[in-house]
Amino acid sequence: GDRKIAMMMGLTRRHGVLAAVLLASVAVVAGLQNATEGQPSIGGLKLTDVIAQLEKGEAAAHGALTAGWSWILDHFSHFVIAGPLTFVFHELVYFGAWMPWLLLDQIPFFAKYKIQPEKKADASMVLKCLRRLLTSHICIQFPMQLGFHWVAQFLGFSLLLPLPPLRDLLWQLPVFFAIEDFYFYWVHRGLHHKRVYKYIHKVHHEHTHPFGIAAEYAHPAETLLLGIGTLLGPLLFARHMVTLWAWLLVRLWETVEDHSGYDLPFNPTNFIPFWGGAVHHDFHHKTFEGPYSSIFTWCDWAFGTDAKFREHQKRLRGGKEGVYPAQFRGAPNDAAVAEAKKVA
Repeated sequence: GDRKIAMMMGLTRRHGVLAAVLLASVAVVAGLQNATEGQPSIGGLKLTDVIAQLEKGEAAAHGALTAGWSWILDHFSHFVIAGPLTFVFHELVYFGAWMPWLLLDQIPFFAKYKIQPEKKADASMVLKCLRRLLTSHICIQFPMQLGFHWVAQFLGFSLLLPLPPLRDLLWQLPVFFAIEDFYFYWVHRGLHHKRVYKYIHKVHHEHTHPFGIAAEYAHPAETLLLGIGTLLGPLLFARHMVTLWAWLLVRLWETVEDHSGYDLPFNPTNFIPFWGGAVHHDFHHKTFEGPYSSIFTWCDWAFGTDAKFREHQKRLRGGKEGVYPAQFRGAPNDAAVAEAKKVA
């Protein structure tokens, strides 16, 4: 009927806007790559001078990273690097990324930035999560990681020198995020189907008000399924273990932040266009419905699975949307939440 036609027109319009944004991004990047001459100067400093300094810094960082990786190659076998050492790297990054959020939980001043300030994970809940995580990591992820050496060989991942240029990470990491987010959206949405939800994804939703380390609190089947999405980007566009480690570093930090339960107004990720952050994912844990994306907001916006979330955010903002489509960061505090409840 008319409602279905209106929905289809809405989706088509959203897809058109999303395609235009992506094309504009490509055009901007291409323009920056070609803009090497005739640049305006500020205080005598030209764009070419800035690029030269950046290249100098990149060379120094690349040299230090090469020296460190050379030491690792001299002291560990390829099996140990791809298996146990990568597992240790994962653990250090994952639990290290949780530490700042755990510290905020102990400081009353930051309570006003909690997304669900009326709820708090008590010690028993955190310890239960920690026990299950360690069991999962040791009994499931570690054996999987031991087998990754042969998987990496089969897929063509290299551990050898020379290392890839660091500048490649500037385009690789955003591409990896986009690939993972699209994959995660559809797998996650599928895991919420009523026929499979109670068997797999229900484990992760034991926490309706998540906290940092709850990010990997999941059924083994979910861990395996979502792990495939993490590998897709490096498999398609990198295939070096150092690049994979760099990707794990930012991806683990992101997923812990996603489950932190905080929306800090001074968080640097607030300036990343279409970044969902903890606000986006926390709402999903609270309602067991969309949005389903893990990183960006565009999939839920484009495929129409964020209606309730957008309405909720509009109430927190006094009825206003963000400055561009699918931008929802609001850093609601206690007063804003109370006001939203009055309106509701």
